[in-house]
Order: sequence, then C-alpha cells, then structure tokens
Amino acid sequence: MADDIRIYNSKKSLEDFAANLSTDIEVLNTLRLNGDLLRAKELGKRLATLTPRLDGENDGVLSVDFKKLLAPKFHSQDILFQIRVLMIFAAESLLQLEITAPQLSTTAINAMHDSLRKESPAFYKNISDGAAFTFYYLALKKGGSLESDIGEAFAMLCSVRKDNESFVEAGRIIWKESAAVIENEIKNAQLSA
Repeated sequence: MADDIRIYNSKKSLEDFAANLSTDIEVLNTLRLNGDLLRAKELGKRLATLTPRLDGENDGVLSVDFKKLLAPKFHSQDILFQIRVLMIFAAESLLQLEITAPQLSTTAINAMHDSLRKESPAFYKNISDGAAFTFYYLALKKGGSLESDIGEAFAMLCSVRKDNESFVEAGRIIWKESAAVIENEIKNAQLSA
C-alpha cells in the first residue's frame, strides 16, 4: 500500500522554491550587512521595557506617564497590569503594521518577547497563556473605530462591562498614547526597509 503513495513535485515548483529561498537569503544578508537586523532587535528589546508610569520618573525604561491622563481608579496594580498588557499588544501590532519588511518586524517582535520572557517572566507567562491578545486582535479585525474597539476590549479585560464608558475611554487613551511612543521608537530605529 505504501508503494502506491507518491508525492509529486514538479520541476517548476522546485525551481520556484529555490528562487524564493535564494531571494530570501539575499534579503536577510542585505538586512544583516546594513545593520537593520541589529537595529530591529534593539528596537524589540527597547519596546519590551514599555510600561505605564504614575510618578513622572524616567529611569531609562520606555514608559507613558498616565497619572494626569487617567483617573485614580485606574491606578491600582490590577489595572496597571492590564494597561501594560495593552501597551505590549500595541507594540507588537504596530511593529507588524509599521515595518514593511517582515524579516525586520519578526526580528523586533521576537526580540521583544525574548526580553519579556527573560526580564519579566511572570508577566510574559500571563500574556502568553492569557486571552488578552486574542481579544485585542479581534478588536483590530472588527473594522469599526479602532480606538473604541480596543477600549471595549480593555474594559472587558478589566472585568467591567465592555460598555463602561470610563474604561472604554481609558483604553482609547492607553492605545493612543502608547501608539505615539511606539511609532516614535520605530522612527528612531531608522530601519531602511
């Protein structure tokens, strides 16, 4: 019976595969030689430090100070955790959306996740095992108002009704402020592709 099974690969498909592989290797070599792969990796490491702040301090980590932007009810440790989850999701999403070369966006995202796994293992375990990113990805794909859809997902993940307007607005603010910081970091990385 096993003799009856044949896998057919046409010469043309093998030639196409070899040509694509060759092109991919050339692109990677170019990105390595011009320093883009290293810059993308450093960008990912920097974005892994992205965190919410309430004290106005800046100790070298990438942060957004939410003290004046969000009411005190958003300053609890549980909510700050959810804020950081959203910030890291924003970083991952914007790396995919803003960097045109998939090799560079993938390098940056992998470096960000590697840094989180190493520097914040409990946080990383929670975001990798949790459903938050799934809800945020669904919000991205919803096709409505991005900030409002993200805000609704944030409200739900904070264990309040998704139509709780103060939490929805907080989610909008977190997304908007985080996106501004992330886009600036991507710009400053000076990636050529």
